[in-house]
Amino acid sequence: MKGLIIQLLVVLGVHRSSGAKVWLPRIDFTLSENWQPEGYPSSGQAIVFPSKLNALVGLPLGVVTFSSIVLPQQGGLIFPEDSFWLKLVSRAASETKESVFKTPSRGAYYSGSNWGNYDEQQQRVTWSPSYKATPHVERVPCQYETVVFEIDNGMPHPVDFQYHESIEVGNIRLGRSVEGLENFQTFLSSSLGQFLFYNAEDTLIRQGKCSNAEKCPCQEERQMKAICSNVVCSKPHCLSPIQPTGHCCPLCGSVFRTNVANIPGTFNLPSFTDKLRRKIASGDVDDADVDYHVGVDRSNGENVLQLIVVDKGEYGERSSRLMESLTPFFEKQFTSGYHILHAGQPHTPLEEGQVLAFLLLSLMTTVTFFSIIYVYYYDDRILPRLRAAIHTRAFFNTPFVFARFDPHNENDGVSVDVNFPSAVQSVPVDAGETHLSVAQPSSFDNPMYEQRPKVKNVDPVTEAFDDVELLVK
Repeated sequence: MKGLIIQLLVVLGVHRSSGAKVWLPRIDFTLSENWQPEGYPSSGQAIVFPSKLNALVGLPLGVVTFSSIVLPQQGGLIFPEDSFWLKLVSRAASETKESVFKTPSRGAYYSGSNWGNYDEQQQRVTWSPSYKATPHVERVPCQYETVVFEIDNGMPHPVDFQYHESIEVGNIRLGRSVEGLENFQTFLSSSLGQFLFYNAEDTLIRQGKCSNAEKCPCQEERQMKAICSNVVCSKPHCLSPIQPTGHCCPLCGSVFRTNVANIPGTFNLPSFTDKLRRKIASGDVDDADVDYHVGVDRSNGENVLQLIVVDKGEYGERSSRLMESLTPFFEKQFTSGYHILHAGQPHTPLEEGQVLAFLLLSLMTTVTFFSIIYVYYYDDRILPRLRAAIHTRAFFNTPFVFARFDPHNENDGVSVDVNFPSAVQSVPVDAGETHLSVAQPSSFDNPMYEQRPKVKNVDPVTEAFDDVELLVK
């Protein structure tokens, strides 16, 4: 559907409930990063929205002054209820600068980085996804929790339902105007809902199968798969990575587990969490260096208390030292037994390219080693020749160049004089009748200045023998 959609969201009463998660990404009209060129438009500039905005953008309170405005063909602008003015000023085209609003990105509903715990009484976020110890399944709304989309400080970024069959939660609230699962399902099919929630045509919004957080798991198995499909795992830098229940990826840290059913008496999770917090705060390990999460694993019908401790920043076994310092506390609290896993020492695994380079280097080293062994013990040609070349220094002389001009020795062991007879052998001739003068070679013969001796009365049948210098390498 095309055209500008303007709607006033009426503020109603606040519905308060425990256990809620809020959608964190928001579109702020005044944020400088949302404009191109970067920076909030100054008074009198031209404001341009992309033709396919595909989102709902809330305009700020106060006076917005501009010289012109280009509205989106697909998208919506939400006007405040009061204290809002649009002021149009006239300026020459040469003096007008344009500011283009960037198209907002979409966020996956089942991505834990897009959600935070929300205190509805104080109306503020009490937890952000920076805590690495929290399992991925608990970072998105559980089947018994309330989902909150705030619009007071900017409209939410578009939400991508990724064609999931259903969304199972306790309740949903959009601002203060849309509340309840049925009302929200109706809003999804509206014009505004189509710009705020994508790929939701066949998605059903329904009540979770279990509304009691003390008896039910946070997510079903199929939700777990959807959550992990939006998680990119990195290689942990430790010797024995652990993967606690609810986490999509292995990590470096420590995990404590014990069966709640074996604990004598009635186990109270809030009371235990408070005791643990005070114990960690008074311990030797600074709690500012670690993140920890306490919860109960109820997946697959289990009822297991789980404590996850990880290092903040780079892994340095601080989580392991903290877990070991809590051992006396655990022995006193859980006499029926417990189980602790540590990730071990820090370790940097090799990347794929580094592994390939290591294998190639190892192969080359092995081939070279065995080649040397074979040549030394079994080959009787290469090694003797190499020794002879080094002994006679022929390895360091260039043949036919430096070996010929040896100023110290006419026969240096490399040059040899050999007479080659002619192909036509003549009959013996008296030396008195025929005289053949052959010039002896010299190291400094120059063919340009050499004068050949005159040969007289040479019998054509007879051919002289030439001295030829053969250079042997």
